[in-house]
Amino acid sequence: MRRLAVLLLALFLVSPNAPALADAGPMAMIWAPTEQASVPLNEPLLVIGGAVNGESGGITEVEFSTDGQTNWTPVDATGERWSVLLWPSVPGPLTIHARAKTASTTGPVTVSRTIHVGGTTVPPLQYETSLYLNDTHSPTINDPDEQAVELGMRVAFDRPGSVTALIIRRGSYTGPVTARLWADGVLLAEQEAPGAAYSQRITFSTPVPVTAGTEYVVSYYTPAGGYRATENYFTGNVVQTPFKIPPNAGVYSYGGGFPTDTWFGSNYWIQPVFKP
Repeated sequence: MRRLAVLLLALFLVSPNAPALADAGPMAMIWAPTEQASVPLNEPLLVIGGAVNGESGGITEVEFSTDGQTNWTPVDATGERWSVLLWPSVPGPLTIHARAKTASTTGPVTVSRTIHVGGTTVPPLQYETSLYLNDTHSPTINDPDEQAVELGMRVAFDRPGSVTALIIRRGSYTGPVTARLWADGVLLAEQEAPGAAYSQRITFSTPVPVTAGTEYVVSYYTPAGGYRATENYFTGNVVQTPFKIPPNAGVYSYGGGFPTDTWFGSNYWIQPVFKP
């Protein structure tokens, strides 16, 4: 499998916040983990966010604090995206604060996110939702590999529900593909789909029930390679209600079938759609 060597990347998720007004000053945002979500104890956790400064721009970094704003740690945010890998080691609630900076201004604390380390909390969710993966500012390639391959992602859910569809971002191959959902190597559902360019939603003919805490694999089969890929993407746990994505979540299998092989935490751009 041909790959482009890249530096450590962060996972970028879409912001639910509207852009700041031109005179609002530097503002930081946190996109993951979700407010009041539970995260594993003593495991890497990706904290992911963005920053804006109205029409002026010029964001240089974000500072975050995990000790009640006593100490601040800077993170590069020149692309108006930022991430940091934490290792939560104390059980209980943990609050993360963030503030954005330009070359001349340090903004106020504009966001906080309280999570529960080693907890069992389940944030509310009323509507169908999809995992959103953002490749802005990420070195993502259309892999020139032309071999038949199954590309997937490991995922668990924090509550029972159903997977109704997969959204895939296409590479250079735009012909027919087959979407699949697996558990413990057993195929639970598959759905053939016609060709498409760039992005495609593939809806299963029948929603597939899933249980809380079970690891599943969502995947799609491409008979001629040509897929979208980003290395060193899943470097820690990503907790975005109701999805729980583990480190090194991207998997593949040449020739098709249940994918289990991994390659440097790659992301193959598969987004499950969940209905509670």
